[in-house]
Amino acid sequence: MFKKIIIFTLLGLTKVSFAQGTQLQVLVEEALKGRPLLEAAKYEADAKEAEIGPKGSYEDPMLEIAATNYPSDTLSAGEFGMTGNELSITQKIPFPGKLTKLRNAARFEFESKSSTYGQMRLDLIREVRIAFWELFLVYKKKDILGEQISLVGQLVSVMRSKYTLGKASQAELLAMQAEEGNLKDELLTVEKEIQVKSGALNRAVGRDSNSPLERPELSAKPLLDLSKLNEETLKSKILERNPGLMSKKHDLSASDEKLAFTKRNYLPDFEFRLAYMDRVPSPGDRGVNLVSGGVGFTIPLWAFSKQSEELQGARAERARSERLLEEERRNIQYQVHTMFAELRESHDRLRLYEGGLVPLAKQAVLSGKTAYLIGKFEYGAMVNLIKNRFQTEFAYNEALITYLSRIAEFEALLGEPLGVNP
Repeated sequence: MFKKIIIFTLLGLTKVSFAQGTQLQVLVEEALKGRPLLEAAKYEADAKEAEIGPKGSYEDPMLEIAATNYPSDTLSAGEFGMTGNELSITQKIPFPGKLTKLRNAARFEFESKSSTYGQMRLDLIREVRIAFWELFLVYKKKDILGEQISLVGQLVSVMRSKYTLGKASQAELLAMQAEEGNLKDELLTVEKEIQVKSGALNRAVGRDSNSPLERPELSAKPLLDLSKLNEETLKSKILERNPGLMSKKHDLSASDEKLAFTKRNYLPDFEFRLAYMDRVPSPGDRGVNLVSGGVGFTIPLWAFSKQSEELQGARAERARSERLLEEERRNIQYQVHTMFAELRESHDRLRLYEGGLVPLAKQAVLSGKTAYLIGKFEYGAMVNLIKNRFQTEFAYNEALITYLSRIAEFEALLGEPLGVNP
């Protein structure tokens, strides 16, 4: 049942978050089907599920067939009265409650592995989404540099004409040409970054690093109303639903059951035996068949060196699980606090850029270019305007990717969409 809940949650996250992002959705679905590490986690959960039944079952009974009390010299069956053939069955039965504890521990271990598998799916979705957006950002940087190089190239042509006419100094021309060269050099670095980010996305999907990829595109703008979200609400939901944290909780529950089982090891286990002997008549003995039965039980004779040490180990394991749970809880609280601050900052920065900075930077370049062409604007100031415009455009796209990445990280922790369809 728990595994089904995780799968339904993940399917909902995949479909809702990527409803308008077909290109990204295809990559995510491919990754969920093709990553060996994810498949290994699923098989590990399946293996733990298969252990639940055996952990709560009795040991197989022992069936024994014995030839009893035959004389060693003749091996005659009818010479003595106690000679016969015996069929017996023996069954070991642990003290009541022991197997229940082992079965419960196995079930919690399975739930833990299932939760881990669910968290790995969420983490993989997040990894693919962020790698996709980072590659998108590098391509945008290439576009911005290309446009910047084109604009500076136009100004270099104008500067050459002015220099030829004696209206500009050689220093101004060389400075503008140097600026164009620096931009082209930066473009080479961006080409390398595209290769690196493409390899990262291919790896996240489960492909070979050199596999061809379409250029990433965003099919919709973010649609998140932060007025309906707050840090404490998100924190409460994540602490309640996060599969990674749930895995630690199940580990603690499994440790509790193992500790309870270890305490019961001071109690005796039982062994029941039932036997039937087929006898052969002999002189003076009518050869009546015999039935016998018995029960035995274990004695914790070596409790000081065995059961007490097992109990100490179980308590240490339980304490370890408790500390790991607390550490995971604190880590999640810290992540939520940090990421929510970053989410709000990037959200506000997007509004700032869209509301004024980007349009103003573009308009300033257009006005500056016109003034520069008629000789009413110095080249140094013009270069600064150009740099400012393209830095502003890149900063806008960088804020957008940071915004989307923080949302992806929240959804990986929460296991459900926050209401964004990028």
